Amino acid sequence: MNLRLTDEQEMLRDAFTELFTTESSPDRVRAAEPLGFDPKLWQHLVETGAVGMRVPELRGGSGAGLLEASVIAEQAGRHLASGPLIETMVTCGLLAQISHEEARASLDAALDGQKLVTLALRTAKGNALQIVPGGAVADQVVGLDGDELVLVTRAGDAQALRNLGDSPVARWCLSDSPEIAERHVLARDEEARRLFEMAMEERKVLTASALLGISRRAIEIAAEYATERIQFDRPIGAFQAIAHPLANAITSVEGGRILTWQSIWAIARQHEEAASLISLAYAWAADCVQQSVGPALHTHGGYGLSVEYDIQLYHRRGKAWALLGGDPRDELQTAVARRFEGARVALPDAGEVNLEFSYGEETEAFRGVIRRFFDEHLTDELRARAHYSWDGHDDGFHKTLADHHLLYPTWPAKYGGQDRGPYDAAVLSDEFHRVGWTTHAISTTRLVAETLMHYGTEDLKLEVLPQVAAGDALISLGYTEPHSGSDVADAQTRAVRDGDNWVINGQKMFTSGANLARYIFLLTRTNPEVRKHHGLTMFLVPTDQPGVEIQPIYTLSDERTNATYYSDVRIPDRFRIGGVDEGWTVLRYALALEHGGGAAGAQGMESLQLVEKAIEWARGAERQGRPALEDPRVRDRIGYALMRAHITRALGLSSLWSGIEGEADTGQGPMVALFGPETYIEDSADLLDLAAPDSILKKGEVGAAGNGEMEWGYRLSQAMSIYGGTSEIMRSIIAQASLGMPRSRS
Repeated sequence: MNLRLTDEQEMLRDAFTELFTTESSPDRVRAAEPLGFDPKLWQHLVETGAVGMRVPELRGGSGAGLLEASVIAEQAGRHLASGPLIETMVTCGLLAQISHEEARASLDAALDGQKLVTLALRTAKGNALQIVPGGAVADQVVGLDGDELVLVTRAGDAQALRNLGDSPVARWCLSDSPEIAERHVLARDEEARRLFEMAMEERKVLTASALLGISRRAIEIAAEYATERIQFDRPIGAFQAIAHPLANAITSVEGGRILTWQSIWAIARQHEEAASLISLAYAWAADCVQQSVGPALHTHGGYGLSVEYDIQLYHRRGKAWALLGGDPRDELQTAVARRFEGARVALPDAGEVNLEFSYGEETEAFRGVIRRFFDEHLTDELRARAHYSWDGHDDGFHKTLADHHLLYPTWPAKYGGQDRGPYDAAVLSDEFHRVGWTTHAISTTRLVAETLMHYGTEDLKLEVLPQVAAGDALISLGYTEPHSGSDVADAQTRAVRDGDNWVINGQKMFTSGANLARYIFLLTRTNPEVRKHHGLTMFLVPTDQPGVEIQPIYTLSDERTNATYYSDVRIPDRFRIGGVDEGWTVLRYALALEHGGGAAGAQGMESLQLVEKAIEWARGAERQGRPALEDPRVRDRIGYALMRAHITRALGLSSLWSGIEGEADTGQGPMVALFGPETYIEDSADLLDLAAPDSILKKGEVGAAGNGEMEWGYRLSQAMSIYGGTSEIMRSIIAQASLGMPRSRS
């Protein structure tokens, strides 16, 4: 994998950041209104070659790839560039592919700044007028008129239309009419449609980048304001009501950025999902504007409504840009058609793309090994009782995994692993999710064992790790207590030293898997006289020790968790992990493993599988006497869930890659832990509604929608935003790590 821009791409970004900072400042944006066109800025864009980015060098352009163009588009969005840069960039690239004399002349004039050419976004019908981005300042427009790709020149100036974003839009006609001075047919029939489709798909990608740039900058403006604005003797950013909506927003924008990059990569690799990813990225970026700029303006309170504050510029222009091509939500139905029905569209040439979203040839070969293992050993009987929880654990299958070194393949060989890399762990997690076999016992045991490798004594490693690697020992987490909930540092379970032993008394809640585990990774208080984070110590407590009691707690998702009680439990000091009173350091290491690691790459798989079940239902069910999948409402709602599943997946890949590459921590792990569960809760409920009443039937009942998986997914969903840290905690972490906002929790 590689999610890093090259040095050259970063230099390109920095150069255009500097250009837009100077030539598209908020004051310049205001000065260009109401027309929304800045001639001086446009001249700079011509001179720097921005308008010809997608034109081959032999035709006078720079021959840049789609990723480089998206970098510039994002900066244009961040600075609300007053001019139709994206449409002109796309149109010039389109004209460069056509040998028609008028196409060459128009392209040369556009690259020299003598003419401004833009793109009509809708297929024309008859003499109908359509709103054209940049149409108020354009000399020429390219568009699809029926089966003809045409280049038209208007007779006289176009009448600018007042609009939400103060963008330079006007109505144009593409057919022969008194309003058109010249009309040239550049291509016909299939070739015309192919060229137009390529241009439109490229515009979607670049517009997505621009909209995400608008959204990100609006959030940053709000975060800066919230950090400086004092109310009730505190910065308002310290209040969760302010910080949490902005955390939601920046998470959405980050997911959109990765998904847009993934769509560019998919185009370059001719990936089968490329077309659907374009539609999903574009629809999500348009949605992000509403999710981001609205809360950003609200952060300013009444000041946000004032034209003197910059945030209102982003509120107006962001929404307007998102709607220039029509309702962006229509792309959800397009994505469903492309993903599940084989709908085809011509895609642009992305050029060279240095990004990489695959795991590499060696890791993909390892995937083949894993799949063959599952095909051979995961029997129908095992599949029938699979369960996405600790209750899905099977001792026999677990031992078989261990015998094939597939429990912990990234561990050193001396501990029973294969010395494989972290991407191998990611693909292993992918494959577990694909076949629907639980990793709860494996992943929980893994994170404790790897914490033991880092902080444990050599004797304890040699005692415990071989048991774990052989599949003979599982480890459960003992963090949460009845009174403290997610505030695990407030643990009151006491450990008192008695010579070479420790005596433990207390209680833990939600100790999932304790009934199956050989050890519990227990957080205890060893010094009540210091601040709560400073008096903690971690132990590995054998569950067969006298005084350990395990009581079941059953959840609405058919899962058993436990309450565990410790009454004068005596354990040797050798079971201590880390230093005395240094448990918080050890715990933070374990939490970092929990929020990252190989499992992060598999995020979104549950959501994608839920969407697959919804599609399965829609293909077999009827609505108003027709297949449900033909109903636009059905397609829209499934498409929305599909889009958010891919955003979850994108965030997971970003977190995985950042952790492996040692990138600066800007909250990627918490973003995954927030977005995935929250959207799964909403989408599982909506898809349950969509398929009602068959959706309420449980697995095994005749006619159960999605074979009961939709009903179970709804019950499962609520736990996802609680276990591993509540969504509220994740939002607070994101606000601090990603936006530099004040601490918003006590």
